[in-house]
Amino acid sequence: MTDSQVMAAYRRRTPTSAKVMEQAMRVLPGGTTRRFGYHLPYPLTMDRGTGPYLIDVDGNRYVDLIYNGLSLIHGHAYPPVTRALQQAAERGSGWLVGSRELVSFAEQLCDRIAAFEQVRFTNSGTEAAMLAVKVARAATGRPAILKAWGGFHGSYDDLEAGLDGHGELPGRVYLADFGDAESFEAVLAEHEDEIAGIVLEPLQYTGNVTDAAPEFLQRVQAAAHRAGALFVLDDCLMLRLAPGGSAEKFGLRPDITFLGKFIGGGLPMGVVGGNADLMSVVDPRNPRHVYHSGSFNGNLLACTAGSVSLAELTAARIAMMDQYASRLRSFLERQASDLGIALTTVGDGSVLCVYLQGHAPRPTQPREDEDTIKTFHLAALDNGVFLGPGGEMAMATVLDDEAITQVEAGLSAALGAVAKMLDLSRP
Repeated sequence: MTDSQVMAAYRRRTPTSAKVMEQAMRVLPGGTTRRFGYHLPYPLTMDRGTGPYLIDVDGNRYVDLIYNGLSLIHGHAYPPVTRALQQAAERGSGWLVGSRELVSFAEQLCDRIAAFEQVRFTNSGTEAAMLAVKVARAATGRPAILKAWGGFHGSYDDLEAGLDGHGELPGRVYLADFGDAESFEAVLAEHEDEIAGIVLEPLQYTGNVTDAAPEFLQRVQAAAHRAGALFVLDDCLMLRLAPGGSAEKFGLRPDITFLGKFIGGGLPMGVVGGNADLMSVVDPRNPRHVYHSGSFNGNLLACTAGSVSLAELTAARIAMMDQYASRLRSFLERQASDLGIALTTVGDGSVLCVYLQGHAPRPTQPREDEDTIKTFHLAALDNGVFLGPGGEMAMATVLDDEAITQVEAGLSAALGAVAKMLDLSRP
């Protein structure tokens, strides 16, 4: 259970959020329209965001460390994006056919990401994942994909195998253990003629955040190619790791890469890219093409915002975010050690997750810190730091020393609340 004093403080600070959630419960299942971000006693209701900060409906200000599930690489209401959107919106929002902005953004993506010769736009990362799987199956003539237990690649039945108690879908989806190349190789050996592609995220971020050695990714990629399968990289979250994404950072050569999250500059968008031969699978001039459409694919506003956002994500800004994340990880580890609290951090570059236990759990393992992480999360909110309910955090380009200093003070207080809770629980 969460510490009662921390819970009481949260309720005192957020009475308007509580009232809004009571209203929401009548018209939304659970009072929300997404799973990530939900927590007890109720999630906050936000009024606005600016830069690295969020302000809730009770007027409380928070340094944001989750940015709408890592969807806002430049924070909230980023001026270059908002100015571009205001100008574009005066011309409309989108048309049945393309725009110059659509073509320009596609060129920008192909120039930036080494594996891209052509791209196709979708409306979300989920849709991009679905299209990537469709392309892999059509290009290879094989029906199945291979993915990791605990790997999240959007809300699509096939890609939800291995999540929330869902197992394999024989003939369609097979599962292996993230970080264990031999596990993937064994599944490939057993089902080699069936598997169209392997779908992997370089750092599993949903659920139990789990990292793996670069050698794992490279070995699985090589195994896929030996089996005649495609290596499909989910870079929705981890495009932030280098200017050319995680493929650049880890030396990968994915056949298909799909993007989402911040690629639309704060608006819904997904991208699937690869070489021209593979992407011809969705070329309407190809007599054997597979059908793919979408009313808002590559719409004017998302292309405008995405282009500005991507251009502003420079190598220098990526390095700065990485430095802030490294500073924060070291700070948390020192503070926990001083307080005698078991703490483990997992992450890469500008993303991390905190576990209040002596080791990071594997993707399918239960967490040992379920009570303490709830106290830590609510206490962080009570002290002006907005992070994921499971201790998930990410940096944005708009963070500065002032904001990070506030984060350190808030998370130090949250760790103090955990220490007090643990002391109170001792006989």
